[in-house]
Amino acid sequence: WPKTLAGILAFLPCAPATFGSAPNPSGSSSHPSSQRQKKAWRRCDRAGRWAEEDYTQCPYASELTRVLHQLTQIPINISNAQPLGQQLVAFTNRAAHFTDVMDVIFVTHLVERLTRLLEKQKDLGDYISDIASNMMLVEEHILWMAQNEARACTRIVQCVERIADLALTEDNRVISKVSANIALEALLIKPSNFLGLSCMALQQSPTSSKFPIRHDHSYPIKDKQGEHEATGESLLSFKCHTVNNSALPASQLSK
Repeated sequence: WPKTLAGILAFLPCAPATFGSAPNPSGSSSHPSSQRQKKAWRRCDRAGRWAEEDYTQCPYASELTRVLHQLTQIPINISNAQPLGQQLVAFTNRAAHFTDVMDVIFVTHLVERLTRLLEKQKDLGDYISDIASNMMLVEEHILWMAQNEARACTRIVQCVERIADLALTEDNRVISKVSANIALEALLIKPSNFLGLSCMALQQSPTSSKFPIRHDHSYPIKDKQGEHEATGESLLSFKCHTVNNSALPASQLSK
């Protein structure tokens, strides 16, 4: 953006399209003759700092970003939630190549909308967990920018946590979902009988499947091999169980 007088709106034409006749966010064709008419604007406030801005007339440069933006414009309901979940898992399998902070923010919007339908369609939890796991492959600085701008990372984690809140019932008392980078284990426990919880995480060694590496905590473990090999098989195993009521708590916790 050029130097602009304080209190003035500055305008710039949208960048020339490089993707043929693909639709832009406003739904019209991106033909060069029509593209010249479209502009973005930004206001320089009275203190000489950039304030409001509007880029909505301009299409995103990245094909992936434009597709994700278009998906956010589609109403999500029970009939199309599952295909959308599958599509998002496929898109985010390439998350290591995301280059635009808006890729992360758009995925966050879509995951939140899928989460709202969890009560009616329980199997959406598998897609949400896989998408969140894939998003951990995004370059760290892009995730940091998305978190700063829209709390995107926090919101994705909250969606994963909501899987347990919405899916646990008297008939479904245990949930276990394991993806390449996230393990989620949830149990429905009666407070009157609860003495403690014991969890174990096992991660297979990349060099050998015979010698798993034991972790004595329940934090998500990032599997580097999973970033490079799309085997469809997780090397991470995570299990929790309640402490036995018949034994002393101290002896159970020592284990």
